[in-house]
Amino acid sequence: MVMTPPSLVLRPDVSQGERTRRQILIDAAYELLDEGGLEELTIRAVLSRTGLARRAFYECFHGKDDLVLAVFDSSLRAAARQFRDITDQCATPEEALRSIVSGIVVGQMGYDNMGANRRGAALSREHLRLAQARQGELQSALQPLLDLIAGHVADGIRAGRFRDADPQLQARLIYNLVSTTVHTVLLAEEGGTADPRERSLLAEAIWEFCLRGILA
Repeated sequence: MVMTPPSLVLRPDVSQGERTRRQILIDAAYELLDEGGLEELTIRAVLSRTGLARRAFYECFHGKDDLVLAVFDSSLRAAARQFRDITDQCATPEEALRSIVSGIVVGQMGYDNMGANRRGAALSREHLRLAQARQGELQSALQPLLDLIAGHVADGIRAGRFRDADPQLQARLIYNLVSTTVHTVLLAEEGGTADPRERSLLAEAIWEFCLRGILA
């Protein structure tokens, strides 16, 4: 199921200039999603935003789906790095996992930024479609975050705090519960505003549910 997607990995002989163009295109996709959601994200709009030629786009991506997957990949890997920095400061596996769950529900969803809401809702819609059409690539983008969650689960098992189970499976179950709920919330909030208090309460409820499932 897990694979390394060719469309998301730079070849060793790719020049710095090509890497820069790729990132410029990804950054433009972020901006367009923030401004108008999925409807605004077209190849024509990306080229207009960046000033790049169509040929430059197709040298980096095969089409719009590859660009969206690159946005997922960039977002998820950045989230994994950020959560790793946060959880490095946590004293227990429970605290680390709680930080990740709460961060996804509250801190990573940008309730004070309507652009983040539009982007989140758009990516939620694309996630549902690409989870079937491009499952391998999506799973590869998600793997660093799953590995981080699984590492803290494994720490809890070794410490006798969590029940003995496959850490990777537990990580997928936790992430799937959180992400499915987040997708639902984002789609419900599309075009509106989020309530920080409701997000915090939701994060606590999800964490309590997850904790009961992993405790020894």
